[in-house]
Amino acid sequence: MNFPWTVAAALASGIAVSPVGVSAKAHKTEVSIHSSKTGLTETLVKERLSKMSLPIEVKTNEAVMSRIRQYIVTGKKETELVIGRSNLYFAVFEHYLNEYGLPEELKYLSVIESGLQPQVRSGVGASGIWQLMPVAARHYGLQMGGGVDERLDLHRSTEAAVKMLKYLHDELGDWTLVLAAYNSGIGTIKSAVRKAGSRNYSQVSNFLPRETRRYVPAFIATAYVMSFYQQHGLQPVIPFFYSADTRVIRIYRSLSFGEIARITGLKTSLISALNPSFTGGLVPRSGKGNLLMLPNSESSKLLRNYLDSGVKSPEGTFKTAYVTSKGDDLQKIASLFSTSVENLVKWNDIRDGKIVINQELVLYLPKTFFIKRA
Repeated sequence: MNFPWTVAAALASGIAVSPVGVSAKAHKTEVSIHSSKTGLTETLVKERLSKMSLPIEVKTNEAVMSRIRQYIVTGKKETELVIGRSNLYFAVFEHYLNEYGLPEELKYLSVIESGLQPQVRSGVGASGIWQLMPVAARHYGLQMGGGVDERLDLHRSTEAAVKMLKYLHDELGDWTLVLAAYNSGIGTIKSAVRKAGSRNYSQVSNFLPRETRRYVPAFIATAYVMSFYQQHGLQPVIPFFYSADTRVIRIYRSLSFGEIARITGLKTSLISALNPSFTGGLVPRSGKGNLLMLPNSESSKLLRNYLDSGVKSPEGTFKTAYVTSKGDDLQKIASLFSTSVENLVKWNDIRDGKIVINQELVLYLPKTFFIKRA
């Protein structure tokens, strides 16, 4: 899916939009905007892009320039909203891309796909920030149904998308072909490679659908704008649900948004905005644990205390919390606090052995812990 910026308002209203027809209309608009009106030149763009480490060959042709002008002129307001949303999402994307050994710059795909709006739905059934189709989502273990659509879950959909990107690269061996495959499917790309008699993208692109041919220039333009927006006078518009203090806790029992609001003092609208994957306003019971995002440490502490009522600190210890960050894993955290992975798993009821970025973990540390480390 190639996200058309001109329909951002419609998507925000919850309207399903078919991307193909609108993109063609947007293209006609963007080519009428001249560089002289924006102070933008191909030489300037090329110079700035050369400072980035994009995983593909960068060509600053008219397709790239047109897309950049669309972002910073006709779609300026929508772009500023996307930049604001990236404050919450990009660190999570980078975490999973690093975990699977993929280039961090692939995070920009999400901007093309959805404008960083989890509620975006395509006319062909793709949903979420990464616009995952139902078949792909199920293949990578995402739940859909029973009041949950994990394609809208920030962490689980991102890990699924990263796994898909890794698979595509293992099959195709070239990141430009991977980008095209993410848009049109690996079958389309393999067919185009056969017809071209080459794996060189410039030749393969002659046998690709029109929308897919626009995808690589869109990626380059998106990477440019998300990195150099300040130089064009764009300012992030921070969403109401954003907080630098965001927390994630794992919940196995059933809790309604109303109950969570009563316990934490949060508005249900805020809980819903942070947790769009729970489509019925309810966190259902789950054997693997559902990931609930909360805006700050105060609300997570209140909910943890409610869920952990009756649990006492082992003798000679005190209870504290640790918030995971990009690059963390259980072994690193265990080493940091001179404890064991087994303890972390037991204290936090981590049944699958996995943690996510911004997850709040409970720790029971010796009362002399900080004295020993001083």
